[in-house]
Amino acid sequence: MLKPDRHTNPDFSVINISAFVLRQMKSQYNISYDRLLEKVIKGMGENAKENYPYALNFLYLMGKLTYKESTDTFSYNETK
Repeated sequence: MLKPDRHTNPDFSVINISAFVLRQMKSQYNISYDRLLEKVIKGMGENAKENYPYALNFLYLMGKLTYKESTDTFSYNETK
């Protein structure tokens, strides 16, 4: 879903949602999946919900997020 087509709204792209998530994670290092989804919907709109899991996968694969299964939370990996 990273490759846009002519119907893709850049406001709800995986890259834009990922940037929004990173901004949220810098102010709060541990956050649950559901709470982060609420912030994304509140900040970006209901249409961002579709690409939200893809954005989290993208950030996880890039090494920016760590998932803790026991608490169902994400934490921000600050790399230099």
